[in-house]
Amino acid sequence: MKIRIIGVPSAWGTMELGAQRTPQMLRDAGLADWLAAAGHQVEDPGDVDLRPQGAEDVWTPAAAAAAAAAPRSTDLLHVEQVAQMARSVRHAVAASLSDRCLPLVIAGECSSSIGVVAALAAHGGPVTVAWIDAHGDINTPETSPSGLVTGMPLAVTLGHGHPSLTAVGEDTERPAGGSTFLLGGRDLDAGEIDNLGAFGVRHIDTAATRAAGPEEIAMQVLGVPEIAVMPPEARDLLVAADPAAAAAVTAVNTDPRPNVYLHIDVDALDPEFAPGVHYRVDGGFDPSEIGTLAGYLCASGRVGAITLASANFDHDIDGRTVNSIREVFASMVDALAMV
Repeated sequence: MKIRIIGVPSAWGTMELGAQRTPQMLRDAGLADWLAAAGHQVEDPGDVDLRPQGAEDVWTPAAAAAAAAAPRSTDLLHVEQVAQMARSVRHAVAASLSDRCLPLVIAGECSSSIGVVAALAAHGGPVTVAWIDAHGDINTPETSPSGLVTGMPLAVTLGHGHPSLTAVGEDTERPAGGSTFLLGGRDLDAGEIDNLGAFGVRHIDTAATRAAGPEEIAMQVLGVPEIAVMPPEARDLLVAADPAAAAAVTAVNTDPRPNVYLHIDVDALDPEFAPGVHYRVDGGFDPSEIGTLAGYLCASGRVGAITLASANFDHDIDGRTVNSIREVFASMVDALAMV
C-alpha cells in the first residue's frame, strides 16, 4: 500500500505552541521507517503550508477570559486561521486520494479533521467516523465553555458550528450521526453531552469500549458481521469449511464500502502511557487497546484516511508518548498490509 504522510504543524485552535512541532518530532523519531517496516511505500511531501505561530499568538489568561465571555456565534479566536488550515488539509488529502495513496495526517490539533473529512466525502461519498478521543470535540460556539476551536471539530464535520469552519465541507455530504462513533470519550462538557444526543452520535466510553472488545466495536463501526473483521487466515479457514460463511463474505464484499475516517487523539491513551498531550485525562486506553481496535478497522480495507493528532512532546516524560504512538502504528501498519 502507498501511504502519504501529511504534516499539519498547527496550534491555532489550541493554547500551546508545542502542538505545531508534532509532525517533525514524529518524523525525527522514525515515522517513515515505522510505516515502511510492514512493506508499505511511504511518501512524505512535507507539511501543508501554514503561517507558523509565535508567542504573540498564544492565548494569555486574559485573552482566554475575554474569549470565554464573548458571544460565541461571531467571536472565536483564530477561527479564520483554523479555517485556512482546514482548507489546506482538504487540498492535501484530496491530492493523496487522487494519487491512490492512503492519507496519514499527523497534526498538532484535532481541527485538521475538518479538512480530512471534507476531502474524504468529496472523493468517496458518505463518511463513517471512528473518533478515538478522551474528549468529545463536539462543542459548538454556543456550548463551548472556553471558545477553543480545538473542542469543536467533530461538531463541525457534522455541519454544526461557526460558518467559517462549516464552509470547508459545505459542498459535501455530512457524516450521519448514526455513522459517527465517539470511542473512549471520558471528559465531556455538559453541552457536549447534549450535542451527542442532539446530533445522534454513538458514544461508547472507555469502559464500554473495553468491555465490548475491539472486534465488536469494529463490527459496529463498519456495520458488518464478525467474519468481515477476522484475520484473513482465520476467515479463509472458516469459508473453506462453511458455505454459509462464504456467502456472508461475498455479501460483505459486494455491499457499498463505507468510507471510514479513523481519528486518533493521542490523549485517548492513559497519561501513564502518553503524558505528552495537551490535556491529560486519567482512565484511558493502553497502546495495545487502541492498536488492536485500529488494526481491526484497517484490516477491513475500508479506512480511507487516518489522522493522529494532539500530541505535545513538550510534556512528554522519558519518551513514553513516542513509544506508545509507535506501538499503535505497528498494529495499524501490519493490518493495512493485509489489505
